Order: sequence, then C-alpha cells, then structure tokens
Amino acid sequence: MFKGSHISKDILDKMSKLIIGRKKELEMIVRAIQKNLPLIIEGPVGTGKTEMAKALAESLERPFIRVDGDDSLTSIKLKGWYDPPLVLEKGFSRDTFISGPLTEAMEKGGLFFYNEVNRAPSETINAVLTALDEKLITIPQLGEINAKDGFLSIFTYNPEDTIATNPLPKAFYDRCIWIHVSHQGLEEMMEIVNLRTSSTDELIVKLSCEIVQATINHPELEMSSTVRGAIHLVELMDEGEMIEELTLIERAKAVHSRKIRCKTTSSKSESEIIEEIVSKILSRYEDDRIIRKKE
Repeated sequence: MFKGSHISKDILDKMSKLIIGRKKELEMIVRAIQKNLPLIIEGPVGTGKTEMAKALAESLERPFIRVDGDDSLTSIKLKGWYDPPLVLEKGFSRDTFISGPLTEAMEKGGLFFYNEVNRAPSETINAVLTALDEKLITIPQLGEINAKDGFLSIFTYNPEDTIATNPLPKAFYDRCIWIHVSHQGLEEMMEIVNLRTSSTDELIVKLSCEIVQATINHPELEMSSTVRGAIHLVELMDEGEMIEELTLIERAKAVHSRKIRCKTTSSKSESEIIEEIVSKILSRYEDDRIIRKKE
C-alpha cells in the first residue's frame, strides 16, 4: 500500500491539517494503516473518533463508507442481499446482488468505518472477521469477494455508554490495533470551538469550554459533556454581549443537561450540577461584561 516512510509523513501532515491536536493518536493510526491493520478507536462521545477516520480517508483519497451499529444491523445488511424481483428475472448473480457497506468498501478499496460496533449483535461482528483476516467475504450463491487494494477498517466504541451494548469478542480484539482517545484539554477545545464557530469573542469561548471541562472532571458525573456542547453554547451567545449569570445558567442547562449523566450515588440533578458549575466558574472572573446574580 505504501512505498516508504515519506508517504506516511505525507499522510500524517495532511491529517494534522484536518485534526486539531491528537498527534500521538494520528501517528499510531498511520503506523497501523501502513501495515494494513484494522483499528479500534475507543473513547467517549465528542472526542473526534469519526473526524479522525474521515481525515484518514480524505488524506488517502479513499471512499469513506460508514455503518452505525445498532440491534437491527444484521450480517445480511452488512454484507448485502439479493433483489427478489431481479432474482426472479435473472437468477442469482452479481447483477442481482445489492452490496452492503462492508462489501461496497471491499470492492471499492475504501475505508470501512463501523461506528459504535458494540451496539450491534455479536453475529454482525463475527461477519467481519474474515474480512479483517483474509480480506475476503463469502456471499451465498455468489462465492468469494476479495477486497481491492486499499481496503481499510476502522471501528469505534464509547466505553462510557453501556446501555444497549454487547461485549466485543476476544477474537475481534485479537485482530485489531486498539487506540484510546480522551477528551480534549482546554486549549485544544478552545481552538476547535474557534474553528467551528468562527467566534472572535475569547471570553465566551473560554467560558463555554471551561464549563465542559468542569463536567469532565466532576466527581458526581458518570458522563460528561463534550466539545459539541461548548460549540452549541457559543452559538447561543452573541459576540460582545453582557454575560448575565442567570442567562448563562439557563442557556448552559439547555445545552448540557441532556449531554451529561449523574452517578446513581449523586443526590443532585443534571441541571443543578450545571448551575453550580457555571456559578463557580463565573466567581473566578473579574470582568466588566459579567453580571453576577444577586444573592
């Protein structure tokens, strides 16, 4: 697939222009794909797993073919199926077979991106094992389909969310390189928010990101908010506006209350925690634009 280290550096440089930070993770991704190794990218929601996969496909100029795991995703949907009216007319053949996302990615030599793989039934995961091992799949009545050169696989899952998920088999882990991504730090998050919102209001951007960082580190939360929450809050604010504490609390609740989840041991609600976070952050600021609520 690659013909020298300069190729991998070229890919890494291209990806680095598309992704803020994540230097170690991007280097590991490039090392893995040089050897055509499947990847599992593990991390909480909003940490850029999908964006890194898209950046890889774009940098390699490969088709990006995505499937989202859920309990309705069967191996047939993944591999493909025959069109009944066409089968009656022409019989079982390649012309009557409709490729699923896995088959399509193999035939095109594209990047097969399987999002939230642990939400799919185990039989669906087993269906991809031969594609990972031997770069081929078997279709009934049709035979073997071999992957075109360039075929790559990336899988993601969120270890923080265990609702409606299935354990991944050891055979699956054995075939993949595992990469963990954590939440962005404050500086990286501010850079992402600036890029996504084109905001020039440094105070609003910083406050929005600090609120998210506080949810990440909060001892009473089992699920935090994400950079998307910071982006949404910035978009709800007007650049240069006076920042009234009660207004910011109201908007922060609207943005974050359903993005976070309290631990079962917490006596507080998500809205109460957001209110405490906003008030605590604002108390550290001495800025004429901030109007504190009256006690």
